Amino acid sequence: MMPIQKLDHILKGHAKWLKGDRDGVRAILDHADLSGADLRERDLRSISLREADLSQADLRGANLTDCNLSGADLRGANLDRAVLQQADISHADLRGAFLEGADLDGADIWRSNLFSAVISPAKLHRVLGCVDPKTH
Repeated sequence: MMPIQKLDHILKGHAKWLKGDRDGVRAILDHADLSGADLRERDLRSISLREADLSQADLRGANLTDCNLSGADLRGANLDRAVLQQADISHADLRGAFLEGADLDGADIWRSNLFSAVISPAKLHRVLGCVDPKTH
């Protein structure tokens, strides 16, 4: 797992980038090992986390708007109250993830594995890549 000090440093630079500070740098954490990380209530907007390992991560209340989580490992992650608006979660592994209170408006879950994930079917009506079984 990535050392917490290194992750905090990256996220501080990202926060500056989000505010338009010239000293800020957009966080790119593709392929990062963040398994089991405590990211509760963190502002992670627009971070690239392609194929990152976020298994068992605590993402309760995190803002993941417009994040690229394609191919990410989110097995067993807690995403309760997480904001995933416009996030790319395609091809992600969400087996056993908790998404019950997550905001998935406009998220793309195409070809994601949701086996045993806890998610309300009512939340899926605004999700891209989700087929309504009543229409097919």
